[in-house]
Amino acid sequence: MEVRVSRVLRPSDDDALRAELRRLHPRTELPVLFGGCVDDRSLTITGYVGTRSNILRNLKIDAECGLGGRAIAEQRPGAVQDYANSSHITHDYDYEVGTEAIESLMAVPIVVRGVTRGAIYGGLRANLPIGDVIAETMMRSSYALAREFEIRDEVDRRVAMLDTAAVEHGSNRDAQISEGLTESVLALGEIAANLEDMALSAQVLAVEAKLRALASPNPSANTPVANTVVLSPREREVMGYVALGLRNAEIAERLSLSVETIKTYMRNLMGKLDVRSRHEAVVEARRQGLIL
Repeated sequence: MEVRVSRVLRPSDDDALRAELRRLHPRTELPVLFGGCVDDRSLTITGYVGTRSNILRNLKIDAECGLGGRAIAEQRPGAVQDYANSSHITHDYDYEVGTEAIESLMAVPIVVRGVTRGAIYGGLRANLPIGDVIAETMMRSSYALAREFEIRDEVDRRVAMLDTAAVEHGSNRDAQISEGLTESVLALGEIAANLEDMALSAQVLAVEAKLRALASPNPSANTPVANTVVLSPREREVMGYVALGLRNAEIAERLSLSVETIKTYMRNLMGKLDVRSRHEAVVEARRQGLIL
């Protein structure tokens, strides 16, 4: 069996940025907002709210050039009042900024795992400082986008494992492949639960289902074991993390539960599986096909 997952699973990051700019606009009351994603140290502006012309459309901002370029290179927010006369930035984009009558400007980078992936800008058409409240609101939007991009990256990484898993299906997978599949199924479930985009969440869950089916024992290989134990979705999650070798405290952190709750789940699981140790629980759960 060959499983192929279309790379259209990942929506456009530019769309996510544009949506965040629309949400940000009423929260800051800034007259103009814009931004874009970084590709090879160059940012292309693709999102706009409140602009009066097309002058910023698809404008490329080079790293270290202008306020945004400096934010990209330094990976920290920056703001200037009286943009045209500021001595703290280069003035490569004075014409574009001036055409939009922007006098004060703030740029906030979107940083994911140490890499600048984009930036959002907020501007005032007046020679006034951009206050701390507005700055904090823009930074929260930057963090939200960084988290969204990180989740999408993780989905892409997990989906890429399907090709490897497809080759291994029907053969004797080694422990590393089995562990990777288990981790992927659990992670995809967590990712889907954290996504605000319901369509993307549904697609992630569909990938999870394909991966779970792919990792199931080959029905033609051996006589299947009768499934006499039924686990709840949460018990299956806990058991999956136990199979990965996580301690109770680590499982609790992953699932946002208390350690005592995890201990209760473990007592119930050992009772259901009729075992006395975590290792025996993993072996029995795998034997019955309850986990990967």
